[in-house]
Amino acid sequence: YWKIDPSKFIPERFLHEDKHPPHCAYMPFGGGHRACAGQELALLELKVLVARLMQRVTFIDPGNEANNSGGMIQ
Repeated sequence: YWKIDPSKFIPERFLHEDKHPPHCAYMPFGGGHRACAGQELALLELKVLVARLMQRVTFIDPGNEANNSGGMIQ
């Protein structure tokens, strides 16, 4: 994958027009036996965070106009 010396700081190496990077070029948690030990915990916390956010969000019908008066509607 690295055509240029990987030990040198050359950020231009990532500016190529290849829209499809090589398989497994980006693996944020690693893989195989040396995979990140916190991967499962991080994914579980992400699911809990999304669930908690969805509990606090109120969806409105796009056909209804929002109250722009700044007060509460009863």
